[in-house]
Amino acid sequence: DSNLTVESGEIGVQEGNIAPDFELTALDGETVKLSDYRGQRVMLNFWGSWCPPCRAEMPDMQKFHENKDVAILAVNLLETESDPDHVQDFIDEFGLTFTIPIDEHSEVADIYRTFVLPTSLMIDSNGLIQSRFMGAINYDLMVQEWERMQ
Repeated sequence: DSNLTVESGEIGVQEGNIAPDFELTALDGETVKLSDYRGQRVMLNFWGSWCPPCRAEMPDMQKFHENKDVAILAVNLLETESDPDHVQDFIDEFGLTFTIPIDEHSEVADIYRTFVLPTSLMIDSNGLIQSRFMGAINYDLMVQEWERMQ
């Protein structure tokens, strides 16, 4: 019975796990808690402004944010930045309007075992990780994953 699996789902960072909750402060000063997004489909992304594949996928993430009912949490790994101002410059350059939580000491990145930037996780409305990608993904793949989720 697949419902049993959901109820007794283990917290973890692999597909089928319940995504570990976290709390970070976004660039705009808002507190961001993953659990506040329960009931929505979430794309959780870890990135750095210096990372070419991160630059490559950001326009697709912005388009995804504008076209689909999805909460995008694009977590910046601040300690990997040579200058903290690069984060705002990057957001301005790409006109990003989704939420940018700041992971100052990579604590959340460590919980999610983020070894490659970018890393993205698609989390369904029940808080379950449906897919995990290391490296950039494009708009079509984002939409495909979004459509597979509830």
